[in-house]
Amino acid sequence: MLPSNIANTVDTISPERIRSYRNYFSLTTDEEALGLYLWNDALSAAFFKLVSILEVTFRNALHRELSHEYHPHKNQGSVFDNDWYEYLISQNLLGNPKFIRKVTHLNSRGRTRPKRPVPKPGDVIAGQTFGFWPSLIDRRNINWPKILHNGLKDHYAINQSYWDNNAKSDLIIRLKQVCELRNRIAHHEPIWKFTRIMNRRTNTEIYPAARTPQDSLIRMKELNKRLIRLLSWVSEDRKNDYFNSHYKRHFDWLVTDKAIETYKSLQIREGWKLSKVKRELRKILVNGIPVEVIHKNNSSMIIPGVI
Repeated sequence: MLPSNIANTVDTISPERIRSYRNYFSLTTDEEALGLYLWNDALSAAFFKLVSILEVTFRNALHRELSHEYHPHKNQGSVFDNDWYEYLISQNLLGNPKFIRKVTHLNSRGRTRPKRPVPKPGDVIAGQTFGFWPSLIDRRNINWPKILHNGLKDHYAINQSYWDNNAKSDLIIRLKQVCELRNRIAHHEPIWKFTRIMNRRTNTEIYPAARTPQDSLIRMKELNKRLIRLLSWVSEDRKNDYFNSHYKRHFDWLVTDKAIETYKSLQIREGWKLSKVKRELRKILVNGIPVEVIHKNNSSMIIPGVI
């Protein structure tokens, strides 16, 4: 979406936020900063698609294995889809149950009571944030080697014994990276800002803070690879689906110098007639410029990486 009034748009976004783009990317005008603000929007959308695929695939895999592990104690559901969380709550193994109770209970005037009918296990699990899972995996007295070995069925580990505390810690770090990225997207924060990442157990540096645009591009590519790797551990098929999709091709274009220059100069052209697009299609594809095609009061976007 191109701004019609640069000054007004800067005010609505906030001069401070626009200034962060100008400083980090060494820009000279608000127009350039707004262009990269739009670039950040596109990156957020591209990343969120991968996060969404990973979130659904991962939570369903762990829900299936936790259901199987605790199915002798189930109150409702089947062997691979039941209310295992109720047993963990009763045994004080879940930690704070408030996130589960937000879905299973009603709260009125400070008092909670179970919902009737009782929500189905699949609905309860779908109602949890992605942050629920690294916190749960960090809990003790749960047979995580077995659950993770079976849940991450396409992981390279051959035996359950792989999933010791070090392996589990690495998995939690990866999951928390996903949570942080998800939160930044939800709060419209810059995707290209990368702080230092530390191993919380050994207190050693995993990644230094990004200090230049090139640092940020490298880190975004690496983060994309890490999310794909995590997805592949759960389902190689879902990883291949994403890897071969236009979502991945569009992301790969967005993390290039060409994309930065295109957005910086606000070369997001609108209102090209179909006849012009036909003449200029080769140039559009070579230059990697997004174009809106207008034909008989209908419109479509040609986006780099998508076609």
